[in-house]
Amino acid sequence: MKKSTLIAALFLILVLASGCADSTPKTETYIIPNSYWEYAGSTPEGAVESFHKLGGDYYTDAQVVSEGVQLELTEEQRDNLIRRNNEYHEQIIAEFKSYSDDYRYEPDETYQTVNLYFDEKLPPAANIKTVFMLTSGYGMNYILQNNTTDWNVELCVYNCHTNKLVLSFNAPSEEASCGPEEWRASYSE
Repeated sequence: MKKSTLIAALFLILVLASGCADSTPKTETYIIPNSYWEYAGSTPEGAVESFHKLGGDYYTDAQVVSEGVQLELTEEQRDNLIRRNNEYHEQIIAEFKSYSDDYRYEPDETYQTVNLYFDEKLPPAANIKTVFMLTSGYGMNYILQNNTTDWNVELCVYNCHTNKLVLSFNAPSEEASCGPEEWRASYSE
């Protein structure tokens, strides 16, 4: 009787131990393509160095490959990166909105479109920072959310007083350019 109890106990320990071995979080491979790093004004090498500084809550492995940066991420790490980017977006938007109560931003949970409402009075440095940081952040989140190297973020700038479209472009394939003529047109009937 004691021998069968001992065997049953050993069997239970082996089953539990093998279950624990399988509890290692599953990772998935993500490629952040060179087109993203070129748009973001960074290099894959610099990005890998930045990932190393972030630590284990944000990645399992990061290395430069010919296509860009290869990341090994658990679902939790991927979600942490997206959440970190979104927190940074909130800071950018708070700064953007501090220029005028009329300025606004419409978030897109798919990370494919950035809709900004402002006017020609937004200082150029704030304009560039807001547009660039949101489109590049959305690009990263889109890549992570969909595990794709084919990314595209549409930026739409609207006149905050008339709600008319001033500028629309797709990153990374197009460049944004907007001048006095586009702003004047956004005020006309």
